[in-house]
Amino acid sequence: MNCLFASTNFGCEKLLEKELLSLGGENLKIIKGGIYYEGEDSILYNTLMWSRISSRIFLCISKFVIKNSDDLYKNTYNINWTKILFLEKTFLVKFKGTNNIIQNSLFGSLKIKNAIVDKFYQKYSARPNVNLLTPDVRITAYLFHNSVHIMLDLSGESLNKRGYRKFFDIAPIKENLSSAIILSSGWKKNTPLIDPMCGSGTLLIEAAMISSDRAPGLTRKKWGFQSWKRHNENIWNKILKKAKERFEIGIKTCVKNYFIGYDFNPNVIKKAKKNAINANLENIVNFVQCDLNSLKNPYQSKEIGILISNLSYRERYKTENNLIALYIELGIVLKKHFKNWKLSVFSSSRFLLTFLQIESYEELFFKNGLLDCLLKNCEIFPNELNDKSEEYQNRLRKNFKQLKKWKDLKEIECFRVYDSDLPNYKIIVDIYKKWLVIQEYQAPKSINYKEAHIRLCSAIYHSKEILSIPTNNIVIKFRKKQKNKAQYQKLFNRNSFFIIKEYHVKLIVNLIDYLDTGLFSEHRLVRKLLGKMSIGKDFLNLFSYTGAATVYAGLGKAKSTTTIDISNTYIRWSMRNMSINNLINSKNIFIQEDCLKWIVLTNKKFDLIFINPPTFSNSKKMKKTFELKRDYIKLMINLKRILRKNGDIIFSSSTHNFEINFDDIKKINLYARKITHLAQTKDFLKKNYHSWLIKHI
Repeated sequence: MNCLFASTNFGCEKLLEKELLSLGGENLKIIKGGIYYEGEDSILYNTLMWSRISSRIFLCISKFVIKNSDDLYKNTYNINWTKILFLEKTFLVKFKGTNNIIQNSLFGSLKIKNAIVDKFYQKYSARPNVNLLTPDVRITAYLFHNSVHIMLDLSGESLNKRGYRKFFDIAPIKENLSSAIILSSGWKKNTPLIDPMCGSGTLLIEAAMISSDRAPGLTRKKWGFQSWKRHNENIWNKILKKAKERFEIGIKTCVKNYFIGYDFNPNVIKKAKKNAINANLENIVNFVQCDLNSLKNPYQSKEIGILISNLSYRERYKTENNLIALYIELGIVLKKHFKNWKLSVFSSSRFLLTFLQIESYEELFFKNGLLDCLLKNCEIFPNELNDKSEEYQNRLRKNFKQLKKWKDLKEIECFRVYDSDLPNYKIIVDIYKKWLVIQEYQAPKSINYKEAHIRLCSAIYHSKEILSIPTNNIVIKFRKKQKNKAQYQKLFNRNSFFIIKEYHVKLIVNLIDYLDTGLFSEHRLVRKLLGKMSIGKDFLNLFSYTGAATVYAGLGKAKSTTTIDISNTYIRWSMRNMSINNLINSKNIFIQEDCLKWIVLTNKKFDLIFINPPTFSNSKKMKKTFELKRDYIKLMINLKRILRKNGDIIFSSSTHNFEINFDDIKKINLYARKITHLAQTKDFLKKNYHSWLIKHI
């Protein structure tokens, strides 16, 4: 009787237990991440051939307790390795686990490797070779507290590598985890199975393998047990022959039109088809290139099946704020066309799953590598489609229709189409070229969360439809009350920069990585005004953010420009904006510094100053806090010192209920005039954004 251990993904242990029992395993003992079991050689080979859930299967060689590192060497040396391994075969040792004795896994593997080669040298005066890449034999040692388990890996490569998947999409799910998802979904043979976003087709191919009785190890050429001295070729050949016979029968009885995968990307569909051919299942699994919005139920209403998908989520594909619209659209499409079907979706993001708006009757937890993932099993009920967003749809259509007549629209690629116009839809909708950015303001606690969530999902879906923006080009952001510079903090690290046009200027935006995009469109006409005013002048841009105003000044033939911001990230961004407009030269200076400190210490003078200060700031890089309503007069006093006699200050602010006190400005010998009307654009008429022109008296 062999003592064996089958490893698996965390969360799959119960499925593996059921599988090993069906394959003849005895005396099962479940631990986290695997199962110990026993079986004769026929059971050993049977589980290797047929286990769909295992990651690897090991033969347990020895188990012992160590008190020091020498114990590890001695106990390993005492194993009769010459009866287990061939001298001429290469091997590799993997050591997993550490404690106060073995503090480094490389040290542990080196001790075991030395013991094995010394054992061979003692008998043959020769040593087997180590191969780090493609060893014939893999030895794995697990350290639990002070107990060491030494095992022979009978699998060779991981059992999830069935051999059919030569082509795959971004970060595909492993085949054995795919099987676990299929078996946990409630799907049964001879039931239609559709994957609406199939990627490389792994889920469907694994399901078709189950349906056609195809063993996962059927076409595998290389196994770890082939270099094991106790390998029984006769038993293995019988197992292999039986598996081939079962597949020949199973493929004939398998329903051919019950496995369909859809994906919008034709290249991905090609890869999925090739994978199905490699698995000899090309006549069973169908892959169709189809946009999600065009997805329809291909079966008659009497046929009820299951939809299953490994949905895109942040770690494997994009960022969550770029995937919300996809989940919303999927939920709406499925509720339209697949009533009474079951749905099983796999994702690492519980947050994204809420946007499906389909209640689950079961939730199962798995590990996909290091990710905690959720399998959500649902039933799609006919009454779940509940859309009451007609008021929002009508307003958005009206706004968009009016903006289409706006002559400036031909010269700009970023504009706002909706700005919290309706009390129940407190969102902002901006277009950036072919991208849509939707921002939701945090609702007060008095608002029912579920109702607000339904309204948001409807608004996102219909914004996409009305504005004709692809689902993959929609970014959703959530605005809460911000402290300090929270709006500037990095959310993701996708490096998602691209260039847009604003009149004669090119500017870089990033719609995904930050809460703000790098461009405040409501400042558009102020920037244009600064460009006209800057000719032949020394221009200063304070609290510069990404330097868009500096670009206008540079293209407006400013004599010099000085761009200052406390953030090094935004100074670099400013330099990139200047660079793409061919404005990098010695007369354009960039300074990463606290603006409030800099204007006190500098001796430079300027003809034109633009300042758009924060409402409040207590950045770690600042010695004192800054509050606009409290400190703006002091700020003006310092600006007055560096403003030349005939110079101009353009002061802008979006701070709620903020107005300059003209009497206070006059007391410090400055003159101020409100120029908000000059800065209002057709898409920002209601924006709380004001500007003033300030000069010496």
